[in-house]
Amino acid sequence: MIIEINASKEEEIVSLINPWTQERAEINLSVGATLIKLQLLLDKKLESIIYMPGEEKSTLKENGLHPSAILAPWVNRVRNGNYSFLGRNYQLPINEKVLGNAIHGFLARKPFVLSARESNDDYCEVTLQFKYDGQSWEGFPFPFVFNVIYRLYSTSKLEVTFQAINTGTEPMPFACGWHPYFSFPNTSIQDYQVTFAAKEKFLSDSQMIPFKTESVNYKNGVYLSSEKLDNVFLLEKIPYHIAELKELKKQQSIFIGHSSEIFPYFVAFIPEGYDCLAMEPMTANTDAFNTLEGLLSLDPQEVFNGKIDIWLGKSVDS
Repeated sequence: MIIEINASKEEEIVSLINPWTQERAEINLSVGATLIKLQLLLDKKLESIIYMPGEEKSTLKENGLHPSAILAPWVNRVRNGNYSFLGRNYQLPINEKVLGNAIHGFLARKPFVLSARESNDDYCEVTLQFKYDGQSWEGFPFPFVFNVIYRLYSTSKLEVTFQAINTGTEPMPFACGWHPYFSFPNTSIQDYQVTFAAKEKFLSDSQMIPFKTESVNYKNGVYLSSEKLDNVFLLEKIPYHIAELKELKKQQSIFIGHSSEIFPYFVAFIPEGYDCLAMEPMTANTDAFNTLEGLLSLDPQEVFNGKIDIWLGKSVDS
């Protein structure tokens, strides 16, 4: 297992590669440590499963669909960019102008640095780091260090670990999520079914902030030809939850595994005009900085850790 680094004036790309199978994960360090490509083996064939909607219209740094973005230190939206924490009020920049919210935290487009690397016959991994000084983002005066660890296994699995450390002297509000889009090449989203252990679906108001819930059961799957998803869901608490995105014609699946005790919220989202589905594990709900739904309070030097796995396989039903 090997690691390659390619740097230019514009960007730095790190690649994790299995030289025996040519499986690889490519990450853009310069723009949010973003996973821009993932090729895994299925039935002795390499499949590229990370979809980057919007790349034909804008650069990764300006892409409003936030493909593969790391969502931290908040997930999705903060209504009007305003929140209170421990008796103090804060105002974040409004970076979703149309709806008037602060959206997706601020790590998605920050430059990360390579802080550690390791490779052997079983896996290769890189630790990518961003240090926040507590001063350079209006409305968030809480310093922290954020690490994302990408590990590609020789067993055809990618493991992504998110780690945050409160380096300040006061408690810090925190939430974490991930925003990857998935599909197999040259397929229609109409030919997919997604399965995950949701128990509630959140319905949103005109600012895309949840205001009520309805009970759902997607354990037997939902056909994307009949339901257009753009919701936050509350998952059943399972030590290892598995979401399956199944392409029905070839009966092949993309699997996302994580603890729904750590990531109890889950977004499923089909962007308009694209054949892909965002599957987004999150520690907290939209607007958690105000509703407190899933919001973490990290004490000084406290560490958050959350892990997400990705692999391919034939459908469990086939």
